[in-house]
Amino acid sequence: MTGLLQNTEQEAARTPGAAAVEITQPPSLVRQKLGQGAVIPMRLDPRALKRMEHAIETMSGAYAKTLKTEIRAVMNAHAEWEEGDSAKIHQVYAIAHEIRGLAGTFARPMTGRVANQLCLYLETLPELTRAEEGVVRLHVDAMHAAATGSSEPSAEVADATLAGLDRLVSRAIEHLPQKAAACRSVG
Repeated sequence: MTGLLQNTEQEAARTPGAAAVEITQPPSLVRQKLGQGAVIPMRLDPRALKRMEHAIETMSGAYAKTLKTEIRAVMNAHAEWEEGDSAKIHQVYAIAHEIRGLAGTFARPMTGRVANQLCLYLETLPELTRAEEGVVRLHVDAMHAAATGSSEPSAEVADATLAGLDRLVSRAIEHLPQKAAACRSVG
């Protein structure tokens, strides 16, 4: 862009009465999704860019429904686990893993961060069945709260919630038997 702007300034300097022209691009949903520093080829057809933006918008709407379905599924699996079906903790982990991978892409970073924290906790355990019910329950409840609101919680609420969950996980890990601690330090 700078080269283009410099050329127009040089052209304006050579042509009496001409003004320099600055070219700006409108915000792009695709650029937001790709992140800062992403380079979209200069020759990208604007129609292709529009189609990409439309696809992202469509997926965002569908994902909101999918996320609510996943949250219900993780809550149901958790309830069954609490009722004694020890195999359901594997389903809780699998659903949380799915949520953490998709939530941030569709404007639910808090939901994804809580799901990530739950996955990391479960991954530190020598066996998933050794998870503490309270730790898992609070993560599932936090995912539910973050995902079902019309918008994500404020940054302050999100940070405080995640810090509290992190302290809870740290305490739970500290109280693991030595065998579990040894497994954790090896992995």
